[in-house]
Amino acid sequence: MEITIIYGTETGNSESLAQDARAKLTKLGHQAKVVDMEGITVEQLKNAGTLLVITSTWGDGEPPTNAEALHQELKDSSEDLSEVSYAVFALGDEFYENFCQAGKDFDSFLERLKAQRLLPVVLSNGDHDDTFPEWVDAIAEKLS
Repeated sequence: MEITIIYGTETGNSESLAQDARAKLTKLGHQAKVVDMEGITVEQLKNAGTLLVITSTWGDGEPPTNAEALHQELKDSSEDLSEVSYAVFALGDEFYENFCQAGKDFDSFLERLKAQRLLPVVLSNGDHDDTFPEWVDAIAEKLS
């Protein structure tokens, strides 16, 4: 099964997790590719198959710089993404009022565009050593 993993990051954490997810899913026999959010459009998402979104939140609830254009495009879009299955892993810090807001936004934009949610959005507060492997395992189970 084709899996597209997109990441939004300022510091590299989301990119690193995206690579980890790709490695694990590939080992399980899936075809997975990692794409910087800066390099993808909503039109391209229509052919994503299974879409995994891994993003941090920056500033006061904004998406990371490399995710800004896709975030805005999804927000304004009326595309039909009903052929896409997705899951979102959001990184953040509970200290901030808009904890994991970028991930919450991506989840709600995809839902509004009729994409099929595989799992509820996961909100990770700083340490994702437990939550991220569990999330990838849950996705692998859904896809098997």
